[in-house]
Amino acid sequence: MLNDFRYALRTLRRRPTFSAAVVLTLALGIGTSSAVFSLLDAALIRPLPFTEASRLAMLWGVAGPEREGARRAVRGASYPELTDWRMLSHSFSDVSAYDNISLNLGTSGDPRRVSVEMVSASYFGILGVAAARGRTFTADDDRVPDASPVAVISHALWATQFASDPGIVGRSVTINDRPFTIVGVMKDGFHGLSFDTDVWVPMMMISLTASRNALESRGGRWLGAIGRLRPGVTFESAQRDLNVVARQLEARYPDTNRERGVQLFSLQDSALGSTRQLLIALFAAVLLFLLIACANVVNLQLVRATSRRREMALRIAVGAEGGRLVRQLLAEGLALATVGAVAGVGLAVWGLGALLPLLPIGALPGYVNPSIDWRVVLFAAGLTAICGIIFGLAPALAVRRLTVSDSLKEGARAAAGGITSLRRLGAQQLLVVSEIALALVLLVAGGLMVRSLRQQLAVETGFRADGVVTARLTLPRGRYAGQARVQLVNELLSRVRALPQVESAAIGSDMPLGGNANAGSMFVDGVTPEPVRSYRHRVTPEYFATLGIPVVSGRAFTAADRDSVQDVAIISSAAARRFWPGQDPVGRQFRFGDATGPNVTIVGVVGAARFRDLTTDLSTSEPDVFYSFAQLPDADLALLVRTSGDEAAVMSAIQREVSAIDPQLPLYRVLRMTDLVDRQTATARFGSSVLGSFSLVAMLLASIGIYGVLAFVIGLSRREIAIRLALGATRGRVIRLIVRQGMALVAIGVGVGLVGAYYATSALSTQLFGVTATDPLTFAVVPVLLATIALAASYLPSRTAARIDPQEALKSD
Repeated sequence: MLNDFRYALRTLRRRPTFSAAVVLTLALGIGTSSAVFSLLDAALIRPLPFTEASRLAMLWGVAGPEREGARRAVRGASYPELTDWRMLSHSFSDVSAYDNISLNLGTSGDPRRVSVEMVSASYFGILGVAAARGRTFTADDDRVPDASPVAVISHALWATQFASDPGIVGRSVTINDRPFTIVGVMKDGFHGLSFDTDVWVPMMMISLTASRNALESRGGRWLGAIGRLRPGVTFESAQRDLNVVARQLEARYPDTNRERGVQLFSLQDSALGSTRQLLIALFAAVLLFLLIACANVVNLQLVRATSRRREMALRIAVGAEGGRLVRQLLAEGLALATVGAVAGVGLAVWGLGALLPLLPIGALPGYVNPSIDWRVVLFAAGLTAICGIIFGLAPALAVRRLTVSDSLKEGARAAAGGITSLRRLGAQQLLVVSEIALALVLLVAGGLMVRSLRQQLAVETGFRADGVVTARLTLPRGRYAGQARVQLVNELLSRVRALPQVESAAIGSDMPLGGNANAGSMFVDGVTPEPVRSYRHRVTPEYFATLGIPVVSGRAFTAADRDSVQDVAIISSAAARRFWPGQDPVGRQFRFGDATGPNVTIVGVVGAARFRDLTTDLSTSEPDVFYSFAQLPDADLALLVRTSGDEAAVMSAIQREVSAIDPQLPLYRVLRMTDLVDRQTATARFGSSVLGSFSLVAMLLASIGIYGVLAFVIGLSRREIAIRLALGATRGRVIRLIVRQGMALVAIGVGVGLVGAYYATSALSTQLFGVTATDPLTFAVVPVLLATIALAASYLPSRTAARIDPQEALKSD
């Protein structure tokens, strides 16, 4: 066999153009497939870094009439609700509360913001991890609110912040102005369920972020939960068990648990969300791309096999066995595939480096770390073996059907069968049809993603993002409560507005597209029969002006809207249309909370701005209601600054002003508002750019396939064409004949591709906005585009045929 490979390499070296074309095509197909596979492998195939991760499940509260199996209305759970899940269900060995937050960590150096998980004592046992130093939490740490100020830190934080101090256990640190004792250090590489956590604190230390009432209230949904399935329990049976528990809670607590349920997710599903479908769709797309590349190579192999029929016939005539020739052709196919794979792995390394920067921030969880490792090389080797066998079998099958006498008589030219042979769906024709069909599927998918992206980019945000920089600031609740928060905010805004190049500044409890939204209830007398859920935004007077949100009617907040006067609010225009259609709501009132809550007077209406995302229908979603920060001060602050200068210099100056007020307050999540807007479309841009690239190259390969088949048939049909021209056929008629034969193949491929695209694009439905997976415009335009390119690919070789000189062609033959 080794001799066969040596001979195959010598044979391929004698045909450098053919070999280069095959290797380049294969490198492109195997390289892109391997790069995308490395991404899929890291996100979906490799096991998560926890003991028996397949038995771990995330539990989230869901709301709505379709709560059983719902995935869209995830809103978390209250602590009493989570306790009931653990006590009433029979499917879990244990369940732990889980809340991913960030807090201020004070050490001997400057304060820093760290990622924190508030968890139950059972958390580490459920994940199957133990501390590398010290211990994790005990049941006593998880029993009494605010009685156990202990913390566990990550190995990375221990190394960077505490210089790997061997006496770290028992050392005291300050978290949100409260002293905590470090009781343990986790093993290197462990960063919790958030995959970026550096500090863990007991769930009972609730006063770090909220009042103790949060552990008792059933109405406040803010927690997730992690559970471990008992041996032999499936996700399906556990979900049925939780559905029963939800109905029991609904019967017991109708006021807080009506139409409330529990949704079970695997860890991967919970971490990836809709990105899972995008990754699967991209991998399917790259495999289609690989098939198109393989079809092109097989076509080239068949062309070469047809031209070598005489050579093979001579070998058989002098005594070569058919099996020996088949083995030789298989060796040639494997040699081609191997060289292409080596080039492909090199291309995969480069391609992955180009692909990763395109991934939007936060699209993939922290555990995903794609690389070209042995698993990817093994995948590439598998593709190489499959491709090599296919490339060898295609010409080998042609050799096995070879008739020596006929081949020696006819030669290569007669083997082609003439131009009209294109009408018969032989191997080459079927390959061209397949390429067209696969290319159409990819083009439709890419077209849908591009259309969806355009729809997202066309959405009006309702605010002016350019020139605005943002930052988060969290006030320790122990030192800042009530009016102390208002005083700090007023002083900070006064200092910031005095800085050069600052045009305006404001503070709110959250910002558009920045997360951290707070939801509650409101009751409108005579309009809503029961309290409705709304999003509460607590803002300072300059908030709307800084963001460029217009005041539609009434007024913005003023300094007079303090805690000592009537409670006031401003609503969005979408909320005004929902509750008071065709009327001016200024001066009307609603109740804060339920029908027994305090009255709030509406003093203004502002334009509808998008706070949560770009795709939510604001006319039907929870309304946005703005409250005066001075009347409802919050500890979590979003600072917004409109500047005309160097944004980085401005934010550095703002940090100095913050430190001058309170040295223990760090700014964090410093971002431009335009970055927040861009992140909303980042996943769509990634999907459309990758799918679009695959689609365009696939269309090019399919066009090359059509051109190659027609050019080959024309080359072997020079005599037939010359005779047609000699008998009076016009050159235009010859061109039309050849183009018609080529477009017949295209028509079949387009028909098959449309059917395939109709079913295949359903996998993209979760990634589309403003366009359906069967969008008529895309399904109409893409076939026309592909047919136009294919027409050009058919026309070019037909012009060459029309230029044949009949006399010279007949003489040379």
